Amino acid sequence: MKFRFCGDGDCPDWVLGEIISTLSVLEANKLKTLADMVAKKILGHELNEEEVKALTSSVSADGKTAVACIHFLLNNAARHNASELVFNEEIQQLGLPKEHAAAMCAVLTEHATAIRQRLIDKSFKINELESIRVLPPSADSINCSRFELKISQELVNGLPQNSTHVLNIDNAQLRVLIEELKQARSIMKKYDNGNLNKI
Repeated sequence: MKFRFCGDGDCPDWVLGEIISTLSVLEANKLKTLADMVAKKILGHELNEEEVKALTSSVSADGKTAVACIHFLLNNAARHNASELVFNEEIQQLGLPKEHAAAMCAVLTEHATAIRQRLIDKSFKINELESIRVLPPSADSINCSRFELKISQELVNGLPQNSTHVLNIDNAQLRVLIEELKQARSIMKKYDNGNLNKI
């Protein structure tokens, strides 16, 4: 079957298995609480693992697979702009009881707009410069300036991860770089002001 919340694709087998074995067995109010916690995690908040364990102790050892399944459901429903009605119907087709589906829909309705915005903000942002800091000179950095660069979601062996690099730049080259960056900023400001004919 094809599902709108999966972008008109198939639902993964592991999600189907998790819905049947874990989510449908949880009490509906616990599922709603857990789904709300997962939605907040998607939005960048910390997930309280002890609370997750307490909510899922009757059906799972640590609740990690339940969290992953809910994350998949909410993330994809928001990404593919599935309406509450469609999402409700589709997760019931996958085996979630009516009351449980209503709990998931309530969480989706509350957080869908924020999740979509978070997905937009985070999309295509790999190798993003997060911060830069000037470091004190070291013994081996004569006539050089040292910088610490923090990179967000740098691709390392094909996987994104946060990283830190130390960079030494010759002071003469640094002065040239600063002048070139000033010129680039000046040109960009002209574009921002709509004065394309002056460039």
